[in-house]
Amino acid sequence: MIPTLLLALTLAAFAQALNNGLGLVPPMGWNTWCTLGRCGRDYCDAKEVMSVADAMVENGMRNLGWKYINLDDCWADHRDANGTIVADPSRFPDGIAAVVKYVNSKGFKFGLYTDAGEYTCSTGGRHYKIPGSYGHYEQDAQTYASWGVEYVKMDWCNTKINGTKLDPKVQYAQMSKALNATGKPIFFNSCEWGVESPWEWMKMYANSWRSGDDHADNWKSTAGIIEHNAGLSKYAGPGGWNDPDFLMTGGEGCADDENKRCPGMTDVEYKTEFVMWCILAAPLLVATDVRNMTDIQKQALFNAELIAVNQDKMGTVHENRNLVRRRFFAGHQGDRLGFSNCSSKSDDCQIWAKNLTDNAVAVALFNAGDSTHNITFNFTLLPGWDSKSVHFRDLWEMKDVGSFQHSFTANDVPSHGVAVYKLTISA
Repeated sequence: MIPTLLLALTLAAFAQALNNGLGLVPPMGWNTWCTLGRCGRDYCDAKEVMSVADAMVENGMRNLGWKYINLDDCWADHRDANGTIVADPSRFPDGIAAVVKYVNSKGFKFGLYTDAGEYTCSTGGRHYKIPGSYGHYEQDAQTYASWGVEYVKMDWCNTKINGTKLDPKVQYAQMSKALNATGKPIFFNSCEWGVESPWEWMKMYANSWRSGDDHADNWKSTAGIIEHNAGLSKYAGPGGWNDPDFLMTGGEGCADDENKRCPGMTDVEYKTEFVMWCILAAPLLVATDVRNMTDIQKQALFNAELIAVNQDKMGTVHENRNLVRRRFFAGHQGDRLGFSNCSSKSDDCQIWAKNLTDNAVAVALFNAGDSTHNITFNFTLLPGWDSKSVHFRDLWEMKDVGSFQHSFTANDVPSHGVAVYKLTISA
């Protein structure tokens, strides 16, 4: 049982949360950042965006909940004489509003990128800088709303103005206020890279916030992000989510061939990435090409049972008093419960879990080590469950495993791999 003080602090964490009615569950969708060309050199255009929307309808992603189509740092070009931001006419000849209209007609919501500073982070392959929103927050917010935009990501590059570094607590508050003043509900994602511990304060201004560095398509980056997000569950919940950055499932694109894959991780590692993002109740925003999927993309991105874990609408702590749900503090994000003694390294085998509706729990047995391990999960980690018969369902394979008492062992979990289950108390 959570001590009274901890429970009060947990509930208080969301007393000042942004209240725009959005982000009750983490957002799901696709982002342009790494689809064509390596990350950081995005060459997005209207044709690409519309073709992805078409593909996500045809392949069934939309019907599974992947509902956002988001432009990253690639679309803007300059400001006109009135200071209004203008899309690159060579990439978006009919403007952004026309693309929004098309995406909406396919059943998606549309999002785009801006920056808190004077310029954005990338040139998008151009030979000049792209203007950020600094000095134009209200104007840009009104422009985005007039185009029909429903999601805005604001980055944190070029934020030293006239020799003085901007304060993220001021800048994100200003853009949040500007977006809310449009009268149009717009999901707001802050990308301050976790420098100022945004999980402690950003919930007042944004629906999600980057909890750390950019996610690169390699295992070192993925493992580091998983470790960094341990212990942050108490800061996340309906309306405000820790964002570990994009899913790289399947591998980022290649600059020399838009149809070629450049996977930086193994299929085992991509599986772990997707499973852990679901356990973390992270925004699921895919930054790889979904028009011609690899097998691992299909296995992960179409796994309805893991998506259901990510999107679970379990009530908050004060609405659900049973011991198991209170074990996980507040909100719907999962966290690390402990470790399994599987090797000489104490942190090789990890136990992660996320509470679900109907007294169920999702458990991920994660092998962070460099060799295969058997991972044992002792039910004592779930108060009140040690004396129960617990039913296990394999969420990756989407099949029942059986019922067990006191403990369960997942055999031969590969290096950097994960076994993931939904647990319910057997009748």
